[in-house]
Parts: sequence; structure tokens; C-alpha cells
Amino acid sequence: MEAERREKIVHCYLENPLWSASRLAKQLKLPRNTVWRVIKRYKETLTTIRKPQANRRSVTVDRELRGKILKTIKRNPNLSDRDLARKFGAVHSTVRRTRLREGIKSYRANKQPNRTIKQNSVVKIRARKLYDQVLTKFDGCLLMDDETYVKADFGQIPGQKFYLATARGDVPAKFKFIFADKFARKFMIWQGICSCGKKTKVFVTNKTMTSELYQKECLQKRILPFIRSHDHPVMFWPDLASCHYSKVVQEWYAEKWVQFVPKNLKPPNCPQFRPIEKYWAIMRRRLKAKGKVVKDINKMTTWWNKIAKTMDEEGVRRLMSRVTGTIREFLGNRDESFYPYFFLKV
Repeated sequence: MEAERREKIVHCYLENPLWSASRLAKQLKLPRNTVWRVIKRYKETLTTIRKPQANRRSVTVDRELRGKILKTIKRNPNLSDRDLARKFGAVHSTVRRTRLREGIKSYRANKQPNRTIKQNSVVKIRARKLYDQVLTKFDGCLLMDDETYVKADFGQIPGQKFYLATARGDVPAKFKFIFADKFARKFMIWQGICSCGKKTKVFVTNKTMTSELYQKECLQKRILPFIRSHDHPVMFWPDLASCHYSKVVQEWYAEKWVQFVPKNLKPPNCPQFRPIEKYWAIMRRRLKAKGKVVKDINKMTTWWNKIAKTMDEEGVRRLMSRVTGTIREFLGNRDESFYPYFFLKV
């Protein structure tokens, strides 16, 4: 088995001498380190035959256990190495080696909006209309806005926290625990970003967003001056929240001659089409790293502006540059659960 695998690696390498070890490993569905070692040894000795080594233990493969592991993984790929080892009474390192020998790697499951079949059909129809009627015809700047909630204690913002120690718990309590209040105080933050790489002024409040508040504080004071600061057309893409498309707000759009994406073209429950969701995730993660506690709106505004400066115009442009491409990939993909990687990796 090992000899055949070495022959296969060398044969593929000789056919594609310019390919990297990673690309060959992906093609052969083998670990990269294995492919790299075999090619390195072949370059040095011009053979795939391994010399016998002193004190080298010969490891026998339990073919029955291998078959059970592969069959179980195929039936339920969510099981861990320890789960499989416990199931078959084996050592978890044996299970891991068996899995890696077969080219089976571990991947993180991604979050996916739980849409019904009807919702998926609506998403496809609206995404097609949005792509054909707006994104491919509009030659200007795309502006998105949204709201998010941030806890006043940055240390309680959801996310993983790690600590280094020689033994578990061998550090002060403030490092090894996340102290979470049952009803933690939080602020609502509103902001907009555009494909030019610019950001609107932030609006922070402890109130609930209503049509009147949205029109007065977000649209009139921040969105309108921001749009007028551009020397080219701007298409406004608000969130699907009801206050963003109320009668009062739509009348304001018409009165101020603001081009906006109509509600009937907005695909529901599709955060992957809105890079501002990734922007929120990045900002919250950077706030969490600070571990500060703010007491009022002014302090929250100051800290948010400070963190927002850590993402420059080029970073915002990169986030916004994939909107059209993501929708095009979604429309061309037959799998209804398609969820782009660029949104998930935080």
C-alpha cells in the first residue's frame, strides 16, 4: 500500500513537475507533508524504494478497524476522533492516523440561514432581479447601512477567549473566566459603508430604531451629506428592517432624490450579500480584544471611532468589492445552501 502510494505520487510529480506539493496533494487527496517527503526523497535518491531503518517499528494496519472507521465517517462525518475511538474501543491517535492516511481532514461547519424551500425560491428570484436590474446596470458607488448592538462591557461581546498557563486554571480569575451579566447593558450602533471605501459618521443610541429616529439621525444628518460628498452617482442599499422602508422614509427618499434599492428586489435572510455584516464582526472582535467598559454614549462613540479607524479605505473596498460576484456565484450555483467563504471567515 505504501509503495503504491509513493509510486503514484512520483508519477504525478513527473507528469506535472511545475506543480507545488500542495497542488499535488490536493490532486491526489493526500497529506501535503507526505507528498513533499516522497518528492524530496525521490530527488535525492531517484527511487521510491525506502531503505530499511534501524529500530524502526513495523506498524500493522487493522483493516477491519479501518473499514469500520471509514464506513462510520461516511454515515456521520460529525463524529470526532475520540468519539470514533470510544465507539470501537481504540486509541484516538490510531483513529486519527487512519483518517489522515485516507486523506480525510477535519473542517469547521459554517453557519447557514435556515430558509424554507419557499424562501429559497424567493431569494433566487429577487437576487436575479437585483443582479439584472441594479448591479449590472448601475455604474457608481454602492452604499450600505445597518445597525448592530454592542455590549457596554467589551469583554462580554460574544467570541472565544483563550489564556496561556502551565496547567488549566493556573492564572487569576479575570483571565480564565468570562464574567457575563444576565441582562448586560448595550448600545445600538448605526453606520454605513460604501464601495469607495468610505464610512459614514457613526450614530450611537440606547433607544430602539424607529422610522422618525432613522430619518432624522441617520438619513438627514449622515446619509444625505455623505451622498452629496460624492462626485459620482450613489445607490443606497438599506437593510430590510421595516423602519428603513416605511412610508415616511420612502417619501424622504423621493423628496431628496436618493436612489435606493427597492424592497421587492431585496433577497430576504441573505447576510452573505451584505459585506457590512462582516464589517460588524471585525469591529466587535477588535473591541472585544480591548476589554474596556464604557459608561455612556459619548464613550461608546469615541471607542467605536477609534476602532473603526483601524480599517482603512482599502479594507472597506475589499469588503464591498465582492457584492456583485457573490450574487453571480449564488445564481450560478445549484446548491440552495451556497454560502460564500469570504463572509464566514472572521
